Amino acid sequence: MMKFRFRRQGTDPQREKIKQELYAFNKTVEHGFPHQPSALAFDPKLQLMAIGTKSGAIKIYGAPGVEFTGLHKETSAVTQIHFLPGQCRLLSLLDDNTIHLWELVAGPPKEVGGAKKEGVVSLKQVDSYSLPGRPGIESCSATRVTVLLLLKSCDLLCIGTEGGGVYFVELPRLSLLGNQTLFQDQITQRLPDEYRCGKSLGPVESLQEHPRQPGKILIGYSRGLVVLWDLSTHQADQLFLGKQQLESLVWERSGSSFVSSHNDGGYSVWAVTGGNPCSHQPVSSTIPYGPFPCKAINKILWRTSQTG
Repeated sequence: MMKFRFRRQGTDPQREKIKQELYAFNKTVEHGFPHQPSALAFDPKLQLMAIGTKSGAIKIYGAPGVEFTGLHKETSAVTQIHFLPGQCRLLSLLDDNTIHLWELVAGPPKEVGGAKKEGVVSLKQVDSYSLPGRPGIESCSATRVTVLLLLKSCDLLCIGTEGGGVYFVELPRLSLLGNQTLFQDQITQRLPDEYRCGKSLGPVESLQEHPRQPGKILIGYSRGLVVLWDLSTHQADQLFLGKQQLESLVWERSGSSFVSSHNDGGYSVWAVTGGNPCSHQPVSSTIPYGPFPCKAINKILWRTSQTG
């Protein structure tokens, strides 16, 4: 019996070069729903929808055939997207704790067949921002972003952090207003001793702008405390001493009350009053699938009709 032994030939550089030229894959166009979506936003004025992905891409969709793509230099996941309504601008928050400002920009007009045509519109990153560390705190997790709130005026971005601080960044320049920064210790000084108990308030879980009074925002901390903060006076108008772990906040459209949802599956209604600086108890508290604690209500919305 004859035995044949096949030997693998050495790699031929010329052969590999020809293979790459003949069989290489190159991306020529992108279309359709993106892979691994991680964030979503909608601009009601321009009727645009933006989707962020885990690979750091942003896709913008409009009318049929309107589609734009942007790629962050970093490959971190997009965790939040916020449109600046009607401005062709949007903000993106990445998993690496950086905030980026994007803009739809029209290119220079081109001359085709003697006639000038409008330039191609593209999505471009115009600026980026990262929160500075707080002096005296070594851990960078203290300034890790947990929630973003874009005010209706679109000139100020409120940033809640894991360390309980709230920072204010001017738009569109993305410059920090250092004199407006709110740290936890500024709030704890106003708390009753029996509520303070030497405990941290926890991360900022929710930021909500007052529906009728611009410049006033609700700040909700993980431990349960909610603060109505006035940006113009840099003072707390009212404290709401919640005792259950907070998940979400939402205003009633008149601004006279708000709802807080919690990790025990319940929600509470709080009244906003000018004469009471401290509210110890909500107006009502309900566990809809109770009476025993159950799964947390991570997001709650309050919608009213014309009939109430």
